[in-house]
Amino acid sequence: MKRYLTTSDAAQICGVAHTTVIRWISEGKLKAHETPGGHRRIDQGDLALFMKEFNMPVPGSLRDGRFRILAVDDEKPVLSMLRRMFSQYLDEIDFYATPNCMEALVLMGRSSFDLLILDVGMPDMDGIQVCKTIKSNPDTAAIRIMVITGKELSEEQDEYLKSNDIDVTKKPFSPSVLLEKIRMLM
Repeated sequence: MKRYLTTSDAAQICGVAHTTVIRWISEGKLKAHETPGGHRRIDQGDLALFMKEFNMPVPGSLRDGRFRILAVDDEKPVLSMLRRMFSQYLDEIDFYATPNCMEALVLMGRSSFDLLILDVGMPDMDGIQVCKTIKSNPDTAAIRIMVITGKELSEEQDEYLKSNDIDVTKKPFSPSVLLEKIRMLM
């Protein structure tokens, strides 16, 4: 993750409008500096302190600069492929994986993640249920979710994912395509 954030970047992380971030800066609540061109930039550490002070969930990437990903899929070959793919980026990505939705929810309760890669068709708990659980909890609602699936989604599932801005990637997928989508999120 980049060290300095724009007001739009900070707004997206906090889940507010960028004008709100500008107001926080103007009121002296959030530290920022101004570029020669008149744009405000916020150090990610300052944003993390601000979020902690105002009881906002702080993404793991703001704490140590590494993007934290949790992958949940009951197909071991998919998790192995993701593990190999992310092992090349250990300096910027912390990767965790589990084949179980309930374990994923427990992990998310213990630690913060920036991105959840989630298979929809899981045997222990439907992936859409996991999404709803995450989005309904203020501590996890800001986590970005990317759904991967080899099954056709129902109209209701598709509508839920679209209305919550959740990316859908169909299996089989190219690791490079998935990595590019994740890079855009980072």
